[in-house]
Amino acid sequence: MHSDILIIGNGIAALSLVYHLTELGIDKDIIVLSEEPITRTNSYLAQGGIAIEFGNATNKSKHIADTISCGIINNQTSTTTILSEAENSIRSIIKSGLNFEHDFTGNLLKRREGGHSERRILYYSDTSGKHITDFLIRKVNTNKRVKVLQHSFCFKLLKDGNTCIGAEVYNTLENTVEPIYAAKTILATGGAGALYSNTSNSSQSIGSGVALANEIGAEVTNMEFIQFHPTAFVSEEKTILISEALRGEGAVIKDSKADRLNGVELFTRDRLSRILYDGMQNGEEYYLDCTDIPDEVLTKFDYVRTSLASFGIDISTTPIPIKPVAHYMCGGITTNVQGKTNIDNLYAIGETADTGLHGANRLASNSLTEAITVPYLLTLDLLKSDWEKTHSQILNQYTIINERNYNAKVETLRTKMWEQCGIVRNNPALEELRNYIANEISTIEVEKSISYSKLRYRTMLTTAMIIVDSSINRNENVGTFWKE
Repeated sequence: MHSDILIIGNGIAALSLVYHLTELGIDKDIIVLSEEPITRTNSYLAQGGIAIEFGNATNKSKHIADTISCGIINNQTSTTTILSEAENSIRSIIKSGLNFEHDFTGNLLKRREGGHSERRILYYSDTSGKHITDFLIRKVNTNKRVKVLQHSFCFKLLKDGNTCIGAEVYNTLENTVEPIYAAKTILATGGAGALYSNTSNSSQSIGSGVALANEIGAEVTNMEFIQFHPTAFVSEEKTILISEALRGEGAVIKDSKADRLNGVELFTRDRLSRILYDGMQNGEEYYLDCTDIPDEVLTKFDYVRTSLASFGIDISTTPIPIKPVAHYMCGGITTNVQGKTNIDNLYAIGETADTGLHGANRLASNSLTEAITVPYLLTLDLLKSDWEKTHSQILNQYTIINERNYNAKVETLRTKMWEQCGIVRNNPALEELRNYIANEISTIEVEKSISYSKLRYRTMLTTAMIIVDSSINRNENVGTFWKE
C-alpha cells in the first residue's frame, strides 16, 4: 500500500493536521492509522480547553512567561514561536465553525487554570476534547482523499538510509501485517500514561511513537518528565479526571479532617502532586471541595458532575476523594516547531513530540494549543516540500502466532512503573526496575514470530526503559522530575 502522507495516530494533533492540509489546499492521498475506534483517544477525554491569547502583545508575553516559569527548561525560541503562531491556527478553526463558550454578546469566555496568571483557556463545558475531536472528524470526512484505517497497530518504521519510507502495520482484526509506504510519515501517537497503573490516559497511550522513532535512530529527549495530574477520582472500575478548571472556579483541597490546604489550588501540577503524594505516604487522604461553587457554574462541568453521580457523589454537596495520576508526557521525539525530526521525511506532532514548548512541566491546556498549532506550521512547511514517492521497498516476512496474552505482565509493568518510577523516584528502585525491564525484553525479543499482544507489550517495555534510563541519568530535580 502507498500513500503521499501516512499519519500514525488519531487524536487532535493528527486530525488537526488533516484539517490544515485540507484548508491550505495540499491535495494529497492521506492514510490515518487508528489502533482503536477513532474517538477512543486521550484527546477525546480532554476537559480543560485551549490556552490562547488573541491580539494583545502584552498578554501573549504573559502567556509565554507563564509557560517558561512552569517548564523551566523550555526552548524559549520554540515556545515563543508556537504560542505566537497559535492565534493564526486557532482562528482558522474557529472561522471554520468550531465554537467555544461565549457570553450573550458573543465574547469568548475564558477560564483560569493552575500556573496561569490570567484567564486564557477557551473551553466548551468540561468536554472540550470531545467537542474539538467531533468537529475535526466532521471536517476530515469531507476530504475524499483521506482513508482512515482503524484497528491498525504500527509496530515498525521503515527506513532507507536516513529516510523514513513508511511503516509496518498489524491489523488487529484480521491478524495480518502490511507495509505502508509514504513520502511523509507523521507520528501522532500521543503520550505514555498507560504505562502507569494510575492514569487519566486511554489504553492506547503506551508511548508507541517514541519506541518506533527510537528504534530507527530518531532523537528522543526529556522522557523523565512525566506529568502527574493531582486531582483524579480513582476507583477499581474507572478513573475520572477532575478538571483543573474547577479549582480555577473556586474549588478547594482539604485533608481528611476537612482542613483546607490553603493557597495550593492553583499551584502547578508538579508541586501540588508532590504535596498530595507526601501526605498520602503518611496515610493522609485528600478531597476536592466544590460545595461553595455556585450551581450556575457547576452546571458547566457536566461530565465531571454526571460521572461522579454514578458513584453516588453529588459534587454540589459532597467533597470528591482525589489522588494524583499519570497524565502527560512532557518529553518525546525531538522536533522543531514544524514537527521535523532528525530522520528525513519523519515528523512527530502532539504529545509524542518534544518541541521544547513544555520543558520539564507542561502548563495546563498548552497541549491542545500545541496539538493544533504545530500541525499548522507543519502544513505551511509541506507546501514547499518535495513530494516524490519512494521507490524503495522493504519486505519483511513474519509468522503470525496465536500466543498467550500478556495482560498479567502488562499490569505488573504498570504497577512497577507507578511504584518505582512515579511521582518521587530513587536510584535503587530505578535500577531494580531497569533490570526487570531488561530481563523482560530479552525474553520477548521479536524476530519473525509475532502477535499483537506480544508487539504491544514489547513497545511498552521499550518506552518504559527509555523513561527509566532518562530518570537514572538525571540528577537535578526540576519540574515534574523529583528524585530522592
